[in-house]
Formats: sequence, structure tokens, C-alpha cells
Amino acid sequence: MNRFTRILSLFIAALLVLMLLAAPLTAQDEVTLTFGISSGVDTLDNTATTFSSVEIIVGHVFDTLVKQQPLGVYHPALATDWTVSEDATEYIFNLRDDVAFHDGTAFNAEAVKYTFDRIVDPDTKSQMAFSFIGPYAESEVLSEHSIAVRFSSPNAAFLDGVSHPQLGPVSPAAVEALGADWGFSGIVGTGPFVFESYVPDSEVVMVKNADYNWGNEAVFGRSGPPDVDRLVFKILTDPGTRLAALESGEVDMINGVPGLDVARLDESEDFIVTQYDQAGHGYSFMFNQIKSPTDELAVRKAIAQAIDIEIMQDIVYDGLGSRACSALTQSMFGWTDAFCQANPYDPEAAGAILDEAGWVMNDDTGSRERDGVPLTIEHWSPDRPLSAATAQFLAEDMAALGVDFQINLADIAAYLTVVRAGEHNTQQWWDTQTDPDGVFRTLYHSSNAGGGTNRNNYQNADMDAMIDAAVGIGDLDARAAAYAEIQQKLAEEVVMVYFNDPVVLYASTPDVHNVTILGGGFVPNFYSATVGM
Repeated sequence: MNRFTRILSLFIAALLVLMLLAAPLTAQDEVTLTFGISSGVDTLDNTATTFSSVEIIVGHVFDTLVKQQPLGVYHPALATDWTVSEDATEYIFNLRDDVAFHDGTAFNAEAVKYTFDRIVDPDTKSQMAFSFIGPYAESEVLSEHSIAVRFSSPNAAFLDGVSHPQLGPVSPAAVEALGADWGFSGIVGTGPFVFESYVPDSEVVMVKNADYNWGNEAVFGRSGPPDVDRLVFKILTDPGTRLAALESGEVDMINGVPGLDVARLDESEDFIVTQYDQAGHGYSFMFNQIKSPTDELAVRKAIAQAIDIEIMQDIVYDGLGSRACSALTQSMFGWTDAFCQANPYDPEAAGAILDEAGWVMNDDTGSRERDGVPLTIEHWSPDRPLSAATAQFLAEDMAALGVDFQINLADIAAYLTVVRAGEHNTQQWWDTQTDPDGVFRTLYHSSNAGGGTNRNNYQNADMDAMIDAAVGIGDLDARAAAYAEIQQKLAEEVVMVYFNDPVVLYASTPDVHNVTILGGGFVPNFYSATVGM
């Protein structure tokens, strides 16, 4: 080979390398991360959803004004800084001036005001976001990138609320353009991923926001666009199917790891299992107080004392987590063990309570009745394995008490139609929250009854006043004492029965790194994630 030929060969080789480096990513080059999520989707509208699981998904599309990590510690996000009035009735946020929504429109104070006003608009039928925003009165645009948010009463929990994507700013232009399709065929935020598609009961797909340049070093340890090009959420509500998808390589990570499989996965070199105590509200049981017979305290108290919650821990929850004592899980501020023995398991005492209330056993039928009317409980839950196992366990204890416990397991749409209309006697509940106000306001405040998240339909002016007062208390000891009083009142009135404070279990392949877990252990975020690096 002469000198000219050698130089030409080297030049061509170098040119080929440069062409390869400059070539756009192919489908094979794309970094895809697939997460098998244990719960479905009612709507991807962050301001309207009632599903905690949707927070995991839409938190990648909708940025928030502040970030919270760990619980109680707040960092700038879309808001660069903020001030709070002494009575916590006014928050002033200064906003970033270099952010755009995915549709190219500007993020500004008008968009924040539009989002918050939309949440309290009855036409939105807001659920979780309505609880997070609290006693909202108004927002005032002070300048293009400054806004004052005001409340009708003190709201010390608002920084917590505004750290959730349910209050993440939406693109006003996109909401107006999509109309009724918003939340189903499209959502537009400012986050690190852009919505691509949603197939109901199947998957949600989003792609990297290549223009994302604000990030959050304090929370995620990085800024700029994510490393993951394509983020897929596979909706796999059946635990066995979800686990099989992980073991077959169909997904890279799952939540809701079946309890019986934790030890096996943990011992395998092919998977990594991580565990967090869940913040918020654990597995429990709601009594609808606007439908007979659960409108009677005697019936609620007897049912509460007839459930063997200790045995339930092993049979239903596979020994994971711990027995619940109140509406707050043990990792939450304001939790106290003072009510762990409220309404203890005592089947004989439960029977005596019903006897005294006139619900007596009919020896011919083996069931209780009063004035010829049987003691019947209409129980509704989503048709999911854990819900079914819980309902079956409850049915056995109720049969021993002489209660006709009728189980109705339905798809999400049918279930929500019934419970929002208040046609149930009982329903199961579980929720993740990061501030006690969110728990108590969601479950017990009158503003969330009548079709909202308070499906106890518990409407009590004294309780409303207690909840509203507690959220305005700045001193932590005094606020904790106020929440103890709330828990005492709830125990006395047997508004709910609390079963299990869960742990949140994740399993992944060893290739998945740098996933950030937000929301007190419940919310995996993949902005900082890498795959195979």
C-alpha cells in the first residue's frame, strides 16, 4: 500500500467514525425504561385524578413550584423562592423566567393562576388536587413571573400541597385546545418528559423533553434533559402478571412486589428489592354514614370490634407492614400510638352491642335482623387481588357476627360511579400523602363529601373546624396535639377501621440506577435514572 492509499484509507475510516457519532439515535440506540405499575388510571388530568398512582406517572410531565425531599424539606423548582405570611394565609412565589410548556407556550404566573382556579372550579370535579390546595381563595398575578396565592383561612400545609404534581401548572392553551380530551389523549406540562400516548388499561408512553434545562440539583443531583429517551408505564394490576413481566424482561422495574416473593427476589443476583415505609394513609375500611345501617354508631362499632386485624396482617398482607392505629401511617408527622387499642377485637362485645341496638340473631337464618329487616352491608371495591382478599377476610368475620356482608368487586368505572353516588355501605381505602392535613381533609372534611374523596360522607362541623384550625398552627408540638384530638374524635365515632400501615416494595433489574423515590417512599421518579450505565 503506497503512502497516498494509506492516507486515503485513514481519512475514510475517520470520516466513518464521525458519521457514526453524528448519526441520530435509532430505535435500537434509544434508552427505554419500562416500569410496571400496580394501579390503573382514571384520568391523566393531574388536577382531577383521584388515583394516587397517577401521581407517579404525571409527575414526569408536570413540574411543581417546589420539590419536597425528604418529607418536610422544600427546594426551589418552578418557583425560585417564596415568602409566607405569618398567619399562612398568603404565599408569594417568584417563578423561573426561562421555562416553556411542551407546546411552546410560556410558563408564567398566569398559567399558575389558571391551574389553581381550574382546580376549585366545580366543573373540573377535582379530587386529590382539591384537597391539596386547601381553603383556596384566589391567586393574584403580581408580575409575569410573580404570583400571590391566598387562602380564606390559615394553610400551613400548602408548601406540601404545591410539591405534588396534582398542583403542577398545566398549559392553559393545551387545556382549551383539547377540551374534553385533556387527560385522555393529551396532557401538557413543563416536566422532563413529554406525553406521547395513553392506551387505557395498558400503558402510558412519554419521551424525553430535549429542551429541559432547569432540573433540580438538590433533589436529583443533576439538571438538563434526562438520560432516558423513552419512559413507558405498563399498567399491570395483577401481582403475578407484574412479577412475571419483570422476570421475563418485559419491564425493568415494578412496584407492589408480591409479599410472598420478596425473599426469593432479594436472594437473586438478577433483581434488586428495595423497601420504604409508606407515608400517608394505610389500608383501611370506610363506613358510608348517609346509608343505613352504617349510619348507626352501634353498627360501626360492632363491625370494628368483630374484625381480627392481627390475624389479617399475615393472611391478607403476608406479614408485611404493621397493624395500623389511625388514619396516619407511622412514618407521618402527627401519628400517635394512643389509639392502637381503640375498638379492640372482641367478637362477644361486638355481638352485645348489636343486641342492645336491636339487631338480634335470627336462629333460623343465622343472621341478624331488626323489625324483620336483615343487617346487610353492601361492600364495594375495585376488582383487584388485594381488594378481593381483604373483602373475603372481612366476609368471614362478618358472617360470624351475623352480618350479611355482600361483596361487590367491579371495574374502576363502575366502582367509582357507585361510591361517588354514596350507594355503598363500606369500601376499602388506601392513599399516599405527605402532610397530615392532606389525610384528614381528604377523608373527613365536609368539603370532600358528596362525591369527593370523603366517601365516608362524614359531615361534622366540629371536625371541619378542627381540621381547618390544625393546618394553621405553626408550632409543631401544638399542631401534633391538634391532630391527636382529631384522631381521638375519629376513634370515638368509629368513622373508619384501620388495617395495615404498608411498606412500598420495588424490584428492578441491576441495570436500573439512580431512581429518585419521592413522596415519602411512594413516588418513583425517573428523571435522574440511567439504564445499563
